[in-house]
Amino acid sequence: MTSKNKLLKIAKTMYRQSLIDGTVSPKKVDAAVKSIIKLKPANLSKLLKTYKGLIETKLSSEELKVEIPQKTTTSKQFEKYLISKTGAKRVYYVINPKLLAGAKITHGDWVFDQTLDTKLEQLTINN
Repeated sequence: MTSKNKLLKIAKTMYRQSLIDGTVSPKKVDAAVKSIIKLKPANLSKLLKTYKGLIETKLSSEELKVEIPQKTTTSKQFEKYLISKTGAKRVYYVINPKLLAGAKITHGDWVFDQTLDTKLEQLTINN
């Protein structure tokens, strides 16, 4: 087995040990990182970068980022709807005053952009 394959195998093992019921556990992540640092394996920085990438990918699938122009009072109903449709665990909002209207929702590598800027841009491209 090549060194790269070994690193990936170790990182995936650490990743699996960092989950509780399919969700990333901060305590488990902390324990996995501390234990691997104590062992001081060869290529520790590459191993940690690989592990970090796996954790970031998982976290991005658990979270929904919603960019909106201003805080809304109907956010709880909207959150429940989004979670039921996407299977995400958490929704967090980013207030972006540059947006005039609409919302931009990011879930992992999927982006749903229904902002006024995007709509206007699509109109100018199509004409």
